[in-house]
Amino acid sequence: MIEVRKITGKSPDFAKIKRVYTTVFPRHERLPLALLKMRAAADKAEFCSIYERQNWVGFFYTVYDRRMAYVFFLAIDPRYHGRGYGSVALTAIKERYANKLVTLCAERPNEAAANNEQRLRRQRFYTQNGFVKTGYYTIEQDEEFDLLALQADVNPQIFQQLMTRFLTKRRRHYLPFKLAKE
Repeated sequence: MIEVRKITGKSPDFAKIKRVYTTVFPRHERLPLALLKMRAAADKAEFCSIYERQNWVGFFYTVYDRRMAYVFFLAIDPRYHGRGYGSVALTAIKERYANKLVTLCAERPNEAAANNEQRLRRQRFYTQNGFVKTGYYTIEQDEEFDLLALQADVNPQIFQQLMTRFLTKRRRHYLPFKLAKE
């Protein structure tokens, strides 16, 4: 049985989150944890830990407003990979934000990329879990990410407004991104 717990910046889970965050996400895809904590403390986002029984298995970080929830980071501890926790976590995310449009980004397949097979696997994983391409993608530090959602019809301005609200003018240098249409 999976349990999702919203956590605060002072949670003892942060040691585990930091370990998994720095292990699973490449440096160029990470934002400073202090920034993520600060935005969560300002009610612009939330950290949630994922537990099975009393075992911590991963976390997700979601940026949200009244209309949209953007899953910025979802990571399962590598010790628990291949056990279905990613799919179970996505189900919990869909339930948690049932009154919002749930979105996330995944690296676009690119035959020239060293990790193209991993990108293809991730895209299949999200498709199997109900996410579809919206026809938009972000460009973040020269890397392209497909914007995926539970429905294809996404107003890109809502996503842009959400990210602008999350990344205030002073903090946009952490994640310079652009939204583009295919």
